[in-house]
Amino acid sequence: IEERGVYRIHQFEKQEMIVISKPEESMIWYDKLWKNTVDLFRSMDIPVRTLECCSGDLADLKVKSCDVEAWSPRQKKYFEVGSCSNLGDAQARRLGIRVAGADGRKYFAHTLNNTVVAPPRMLIALLENNLNEDGSVRVPEVLRPYMGGKALITP
Repeated sequence: IEERGVYRIHQFEKQEMIVISKPEESMIWYDKLWKNTVDLFRSMDIPVRTLECCSGDLADLKVKSCDVEAWSPRQKKYFEVGSCSNLGDAQARRLGIRVAGADGRKYFAHTLNNTVVAPPRMLIALLENNLNEDGSVRVPEVLRPYMGGKALITP
């Protein structure tokens, strides 16, 4: 599953959150963004953790970045399901995006992005963490209204 199939598909849809903020608010937004991903997975009873990237591993332009990982009972390890980055003012400088500060002066905005969910990875985490020995899948409480109230999917 790690080398091909749903885990390693080459093209997939994902839901991104993009924020353009005032410089003094970018770290507040950074924390809000990655917490959105963590909260989403935890709402479905999926164990998650965040890994802060060290400065030597940051890609160009990034000021701060973290990965959100979900637990895989099958692999007995965590795997990446999302990532969050604060690019500081680097992208805004390239694009000429400025915001007014409290002092009335113009400053380059800060840009942030967060991959909230890549559905194939979420599906893996959802199924693995809710799979029963008999092959049935427990539907997390938060998803039951979208499943007609169903609490269990049976084979």
